[in-house]
Amino acid sequence: MRVMIDLPDPLFRKVMDLCARQATTLSQFIGRVVEHEISRIATRLESRRVEFPLIRSKRLGSVRVTPELTAGLIEREDLERST
Repeated sequence: MRVMIDLPDPLFRKVMDLCARQATTLSQFIGRVVEHEISRIATRLESRRVEFPLIRSKRLGSVRVTPELTAGLIEREDLERST
């Protein structure tokens, strides 16, 4: 697909110099840079996912969730992960 982009002249000269040094085309260089950036962003987004502790109950509504209970569960889970 064709795409038109505007680069400041100094940046364009740097990019073209790198392309010449690497014996690659501008299209190939930009493609690699974009792929790298997409991968970097996707990795960062995946690492932000968290799993919330599940508080199981035998009867619906029978568990009273308090800040103390939540803190205790998180602490227990941290201990389990570190061993």
